[in-house]
Amino acid sequence: MMLSRIADAMFWIGRYVERADQTARILDVSLQSITEDTPEDLTAACGAVYQIFGVEQVSDGDCTVQRVLDRLLTDRMNPSSVAGALLTARENARGVREALSTEVWESLNTTTLGLPRGVRPSRMHGAFQFAKDRCAVVNGLVDSSMTRDEAWLFLRIGQLLERVDMLARNLQDHDLEDSSSAGTVMLLRSCSAHEAYIRTYRGRVRSSRAIEFLLLDSIFPRSAVHCLSELDEALETLAKLHGNSFDRLGAAEPGRRIVGRALASLRFRALDDIIADFDEEMEQLQMVTGAVTRALGATYFHPAH
Repeated sequence: MMLSRIADAMFWIGRYVERADQTARILDVSLQSITEDTPEDLTAACGAVYQIFGVEQVSDGDCTVQRVLDRLLTDRMNPSSVAGALLTARENARGVREALSTEVWESLNTTTLGLPRGVRPSRMHGAFQFAKDRCAVVNGLVDSSMTRDEAWLFLRIGQLLERVDMLARNLQDHDLEDSSSAGTVMLLRSCSAHEAYIRTYRGRVRSSRAIEFLLLDSIFPRSAVHCLSELDEALETLAKLHGNSFDRLGAAEPGRRIVGRALASLRFRALDDIIADFDEEMEQLQMVTGAVTRALGATYFHPAH
């Protein structure tokens, strides 16, 4: 059985690399839109960006593109910034190098050292692209150079949970009443889903279809349903390794029950029902990721003796 220390570190490596990747994607699209369109209320536009990431302590002085970059891209002390998340992933990796392939460790190290200390708005796209590309390299090496053992499973579970959480935050920030194709394209692009959506629907971009695609499409790898399905599968494999699979009374492992309920809630309800109280639904989805994290902690990371 894997040491709880290693399981915990692998889980957070998965979460923080995914957080850096998703943060870079969302910021790249939203800040590019702000700088190109120059909204009448810049404070409100930047405030909306902070809101996606749950940043509440914001003054008017923070509501500039430069301050958003300072706080959410390059601040190494903030674990929710791109640089801070990657640095935290690297620190976790340092303590469990025996569980990682050399390629993954070296890639994380190279990525962290290569991140700029400061970025101007005119250069931000290059910085975001660097972060996205490097996260893709790390994830590719995880998939191609690591055995599908417990260590890989915990990393994968962390990655999937973070992806669901960030998707829910992004969707929650989307204005359902904004039916313009521009707003919907922005949403899809920030979720790296625009091209996949166009190939699937082959028509004009529509807000309701975009939300349907991001939440319910079973074969798009960043949709909520796909991530929850993969999460359920990973948790089942993990439970089998620990002798806690399904019995006559259902799933014994609490994390699987939480994921199963969330997955059924999305799969077996009409989209109109989900949209009827969309803000609350996305809040619930974020709460699911928190509840699963706590369940994993109690079961695997800090089990009661």
